[in-house]
Amino acid sequence: MTSIKDVALHANVSVKTVSRILSGYDGVSEKTRERVNAAMQALEFYPSAAAQALRGQETGIVCLITERLTTTPDSFDIIAGIQHECERQGKLLMIGESGGKASSFERLVNDFRRQRAQAIIFATVYHREVAIEQSFNKCPLILVNCFEKKLRHPTIIPDDETGAYEATKNLLKAGHKRIAFLTLFDDMPATVLRLRGYKKAHMEMGIEMQAELIHEGVCRDPDDEFATIPEILRDIMARSERPSAIMCGNDKMAMRVYMLIRRMGYKIPETISIVGYDNYRMIAENLVPKLTTVSLPYFQMGQKAAQLALEENTPVKTYLIGGDQVIRGSVAPPTAS
Repeated sequence: MTSIKDVALHANVSVKTVSRILSGYDGVSEKTRERVNAAMQALEFYPSAAAQALRGQETGIVCLITERLTTTPDSFDIIAGIQHECERQGKLLMIGESGGKASSFERLVNDFRRQRAQAIIFATVYHREVAIEQSFNKCPLILVNCFEKKLRHPTIIPDDETGAYEATKNLLKAGHKRIAFLTLFDDMPATVLRLRGYKKAHMEMGIEMQAELIHEGVCRDPDDEFATIPEILRDIMARSERPSAIMCGNDKMAMRVYMLIRRMGYKIPETISIVGYDNYRMIAENLVPKLTTVSLPYFQMGQKAAQLALEENTPVKTYLIGGDQVIRGSVAPPTAS
């Protein structure tokens, strides 16, 4: 690699002069500065980020550690939001994938610290609890879509409770009084929060909630995570008072429900309304009718993470980011049974 000595020799100046120019020192003539810059360009010389940091200059590097976010279409917007803010502030974003392995996470943290990163962002594919073993007293850590049991770092998570609350309230206001809820796994933080929002909306509207209409809509089957949904739908739709609306844990689940409900002879939304969660547009905008859903604010979460990463003395607190209700054609007022 080209060194500072090579640049000095090519420009016919001292190493000290090149160092002054790299440090932003003003006491160098414009002619000399132009000659040194031309030498750096000709030799493809780039100053070391670590060396600049040691001289007290910011490296302008934000580092992101993810768990398969780069290959997960429905959560990729977290990266897009971080990148957008880094570009706006003229910062460089470096990305590393841990694959969910603690050893890979530790290696990436060490590598990024050697690059003198201004901050490290850690983002997970879905909302979950994590355990961070390393200390981050010098280089701040921002958590996105995940949280620790004890709050130690600025943490950004989706407001799942409010999202489900608003979706349920919209259905109740439309006249639906029996709303089935097919959740994700019961031990997921998102499920707990969304159920809380579902129950809160019923309480506020003074409408009794039917616990028998709440089912875990996913299973541990490695070949088909929705293998239990056909039986669940047969049960709830065979009741004397069947639901007039179904809320789904995510849009992929809603897509399966669409197919099964139609096989059972029901029309969407004429005889039953369906609501998803995620606003995974590849699914939601291509179903017929298009799917009403709740957006996960991944872009906004990523953008907020980059903003916090580049701030000084960022307070250690939890930031809840709310998604939007995306109204499409899968919801209509209930018809008389």
